Amino acid sequence: MEPILDAAARAAVGEAMRRVADAEIRPRFRALAEHHVHLKGPGDYVTEADLEAERALTPILREILDVPVVGEEATAADPTVPAVLATEGTAWTVDPVDGTANFVDGSETYAVMVGLVENGVPVGGWILQPELGHLFEALQGVGAFVDGRSLSAGVEASRGAEALASLRGEEPRGAVSLKYAADGVREGLLAAEPELGGYDELRMCAGFDYADLVSQRVGYLVYTRAKPWDHVPGAAIAAEAGFTVGRIDGSGYLPSIETGAPLLAARTDRWESIREVLVRNLGL
Repeated sequence: MEPILDAAARAAVGEAMRRVADAEIRPRFRALAEHHVHLKGPGDYVTEADLEAERALTPILREILDVPVVGEEATAADPTVPAVLATEGTAWTVDPVDGTANFVDGSETYAVMVGLVENGVPVGGWILQPELGHLFEALQGVGAFVDGRSLSAGVEASRGAEALASLRGEEPRGAVSLKYAADGVREGLLAAEPELGGYDELRMCAGFDYADLVSQRVGYLVYTRAKPWDHVPGAAIAAEAGFTVGRIDGSGYLPSIETGAPLLAARTDRWESIREVLVRNLGL
């Protein structure tokens, strides 16, 4: 089966992201006026850069492939927008500035993210780190790449106790989100930590977290919430690079479902062993 986008269209996505970042985001980096920063909710920022970048990127994506666009800021204005992700159709996802709190704080740890969903599952992902210049991208059946170089997890068969022993004695450690976890989930994750060899903190920017994962700078990721624009791009890239992304209750990852059991992203050969530890400690 032919990929949903040809090589020229795939390249056009990354080029559009760079153009929009250079025009709408980077000029505002470390130059935001107070009235350009707003709160959508507790700790949930939106800036003029988010709004203008999404407005600029949305029509360009529809020129590349004319399907609905599920943008983070469009969803904030109309919560029914993501409903298309539960259908058998195709849709883009857009996070114009992932890690907005980092962006507001003047940290380079922010990203522009575009995803592609087909028949309810992630099939394409693009993550641009504007201040570093790196572009991670993947399309189902084509492969995963960073700055044009192929990405691979170098997976070897390793299961059960052997996989866990290797995990405990090997850097890098996993990174886990506790900030938004419900009390019972937080307690279970903390109980699992010694068995898994300790956790590092997530970067509060999925565009950097997933990049760290596929570059093998972290061993695995655990999230307790799953907005589609945060996870579709990374899940698509990870899958093509030899990783598995799914909920630890075995229900997989569906972008249309934001709540549920924690989401685990790990090398495919280690995913099940890590999942078993988490499930046992969370009582699932």
